[in-house]
Amino acid sequence: MIDTTPLHEQIERELRQEILSGRLPPGARLSIDELAQQWQVSSTPVRDAVRMLEWKGFVEVLPRRGVRVVTLDAAALRDLFNIRVALECLAVELAWPHIPLEEIDDTLDQLRHAYHQRQETGERHLLAEVDTTVHDLVLRHCGNSYLTNDVHGLMDLIEWARSYVVRLPHSYEDAYPEHVAILEALRSRDRSRGVEAMCTHLRNALARTLRTD
Repeated sequence: MIDTTPLHEQIERELRQEILSGRLPPGARLSIDELAQQWQVSSTPVRDAVRMLEWKGFVEVLPRRGVRVVTLDAAALRDLFNIRVALECLAVELAWPHIPLEEIDDTLDQLRHAYHQRQETGERHLLAEVDTTVHDLVLRHCGNSYLTNDVHGLMDLIEWARSYVVRLPHSYEDAYPEHVAILEALRSRDRSRGVEAMCTHLRNALARTLRTD
């Protein structure tokens, strides 16, 4: 199938994947002319792609020094999480009356099954697979595509930052009761408890990410 996506978006997508995969590490320099030659295009779509990456937080344009992939540290990760807390708690505010109970129950069943598998076999892969299901459920029903896109972009940045700033594995087991608390509040149609549970979970996730033990 022919890709009808605008060229600058195709280039942005490819460059973003290069950054997320680590093939373009933090601090790496990007040459617009070299990228244009690589893609066999003019410099215009490449510049547009770079602007998109700059707006999303992946690169910085340095006056008279070109473009480079941003360098990450714990302070940047903390800033990203703080924005995520604000946006995802707002998503709960918007979504709580609209999420069908059967979807909440299905998500609870997935989480509990994955957690029990972890307890019985020691395998973490199922728990890792369902780690974002609660967040996806809320975003799917918040009714605000701008908010959803912003959160997904932030999650890309956070996962990328985690791979460079911290070396600890994800604490899926610690997140499990927090995810259950969010879902139980949503199932009870308790807006304030749902918002509080989401905010607590994300703040705890940041603390777990930055801990050094």
